[in-house]
Amino acid sequence: MKKRSGQSLVEMVIAIAVVLVVIVSLVTVTTVSIRNATFSRNQALATKYAQETIEKIREYRAKVDWNTFGANCQNPPGLPSVPSPFSRTINCLESGDSIGITVTVSWTDAKGTHKSELTTLLSKWK
Repeated sequence: MKKRSGQSLVEMVIAIAVVLVVIVSLVTVTTVSIRNATFSRNQALATKYAQETIEKIREYRAKVDWNTFGANCQNPPGLPSVPSPFSRTINCLESGDSIGITVTVSWTDAKGTHKSELTTLLSKWK
């Protein structure tokens, strides 16, 4: 009887299956990494836009009287828009000689809706 050298069909199928599992694993890890990096970038941008909004509101408060500021707090003139896919909401809650400002910048992706929310308290100082 002759001894045959080489690989059998079963060994080849197992080797191909192992290679496929490794490739699928690498693609999955890469996809998750890209998704996480995109989320992190969007979170940082949303926080930046919220910070910029609060600074613009502070500038507006410095330019106008308190009553005008209170009346236009949620929509101060000259406030730049946020780029797509972001949206921004500004909520103002007046309490005596101070106004609480909450700026929320949100966006939606494949995982749902996310937001960055910053709050500050501005006092009457004029």
